[in-house]
Amino acid sequence: MKKRTFLNGVIVVCLGLLFLTTAPAKAANTTEQILTQIDDILKVNPLSPTDKVQMINIAQDDTITINVARLIEGAEVKPHFHKTHDEMVYVLKGSGQMFVNGKWINVKPGTFHFNPMNKVHSTKNTGKEPLVIFSIFTPSMKEMDRYFVDIK
Repeated sequence: MKKRTFLNGVIVVCLGLLFLTTAPAKAANTTEQILTQIDDILKVNPLSPTDKVQMINIAQDDTITINVARLIEGAEVKPHFHKTHDEMVYVLKGSGQMFVNGKWINVKPGTFHFNPMNKVHSTKNTGKEPLVIFSIFTPSMKEMDRYFVDIK
């Protein structure tokens, strides 16, 4: 029961941060309050015509990294794990699949995924519109911590 209460608290805090965070090209200073909408974040950070996956860094300090990711139709973040970071993902727009606990699971807006460190996961867009997700790493991901793996 304590885990569920903690996880629910984390979700509320994370969603609150989404709406109290702006969309600068560079991550916001997390000591300031700012307010925006997800559509505004995407608009001020247009996807390059050659990119299939875009990571928009929204805010970062010593304890947390907050990103919005956009995957075009058919794009995939290949299976990987993080050695030193937990990741929380919330689907905002679109549809796709996430590789969780050894199998592909359909996801849509409102889907939440908690991925503890050292657990293999992946995300792919299986829909006809961009898949947009909100991603939070703890502790802060100041250096890349993504180790790709092959899955069968």
